[in-house]
Amino acid sequence: MNKPFAVLEEWVREGRVRLSPINAGEAVSEALAEVLPSNLPDDQLFDYAMKDVKSLGWSSVPLHARAPMNIEGQDEEQDALRALAEFVRKGNIEIEHTAEYIEGTVHPHGRIYLDDLRSGRFSVQADMDLHGLDLNDARIVVEDFVLQSIREGYACIRIVHGRGRHSYKHHSVLKENIQKWLCTRRMSRHVVAYTSARRCDGGGGAVYVLLRG
Repeated sequence: MNKPFAVLEEWVREGRVRLSPINAGEAVSEALAEVLPSNLPDDQLFDYAMKDVKSLGWSSVPLHARAPMNIEGQDEEQDALRALAEFVRKGNIEIEHTAEYIEGTVHPHGRIYLDDLRSGRFSVQADMDLHGLDLNDARIVVEDFVLQSIREGYACIRIVHGRGRHSYKHHSVLKENIQKWLCTRRMSRHVVAYTSARRCDGGGGAVYVLLRG
């Protein structure tokens, strides 16, 4: 067994190590009692004990507020948004799990076709791009496009409405109104359902529309 303190007894006998007296703590207390008066209350006793203490002076130096450092290229919020956009663009996330996804059913049985519609199983037979149009013109174009597609016998069309990135507060006004237009009495006779397009067809900036045959 290892006995690291076994040699201490020998060192004590040889005088190489001196043991402190048992009553060393009492001696210290007695010495303090001789130095400090015992008839003072605690607050005055503290002041008496600290009477020779001198301030170093560092705490009286005024502190100057420094402007926060602006490190170029270190905007954490923008970095996070760029990383999220990169993930959405290249990752496995589906468009229906994003905030810009829309869908709806106009025909009572339209819901049974939503999975196939959003998955791109219906072949897109005609396209219409609404970029550059105001609301009034866009509504006329959408209604004419749907009616013309019905006359041509098309079952699935795509309408590109954009994401509203250049609009006020980046709000896609066209996308919001297309949903209303497709559900009007005039259009509801011809529309079964609609969903946001797949990423390869415009994602949240376009919509698939399933028409009645």
